[in-house]
Amino acid sequence: MATRVLYMEERRGQDPDPNYAREFDARIVERGPDFVVLDQTLFYAEGGGQPDDTGSLRWTDGEARVLRVTKEKGFVKHHVDRMPNADSVHGVIDWNRRYKHMRMHTSQHLMSGLVFRKYAARTVGNQIHMDYSRVDFQPANFTTDDLKRIEDECNGVVASAQDVRIFEEDRVVVQNKIEDRALLDLIPQSVRRLRIIQIGTADYCPCGGTHLKNISEIGRVRILEKRSKGKETDRVVYELLPA
Repeated sequence: MATRVLYMEERRGQDPDPNYAREFDARIVERGPDFVVLDQTLFYAEGGGQPDDTGSLRWTDGEARVLRVTKEKGFVKHHVDRMPNADSVHGVIDWNRRYKHMRMHTSQHLMSGLVFRKYAARTVGNQIHMDYSRVDFQPANFTTDDLKRIEDECNGVVASAQDVRIFEEDRVVVQNKIEDRALLDLIPQSVRRLRIIQIGTADYCPCGGTHLKNISEIGRVRILEKRSKGKETDRVVYELLPA
């Protein structure tokens, strides 16, 4: 049975947003040479341009650092600096790292959605970091004025303080609503229910990453530079400033 990923679960009613949970309890179901697999987890496994979470696993008389988190065939591997000598553990994620990645990932969705609608340029690559991120757009040949417009458009949406909706929809519904249908080609056809991230009218996109609950938490987008990455491909590098 695959690992139950707690942050992926949809918020229901007055339940707290699972993307903001920091601690959890779990059972160890498998041990490897340097990793454990848990029955459930809050840790994000690296993928989709978002780095993994780090943190710790604690038990009655010990603690292990989670150095890296990977995913294989539905199982999340927590690579640790020491092997827990207990069957159950209490997991704690590094919240500072997680929250910076949440801000960056939601801002990347915002920028990608706006650029696609304004310039018909698809996102063909992205990489999130704690202090800066980059998005590769194609076809694109942005001018200085274009970059200023993208930055201003992003910050205009941030100032609107719209909620970020996270929910599931059937694939057939998504393919009729999504603007950039090429994104669906990246998801196996066998996946019929998709997790959707929606930022008002700015972006609607399937995604398995961690995200904010309100766009205002991004702060302010500041574009640092544009780099040409080949024919009709521009890389936009940006950072986030406090609100």
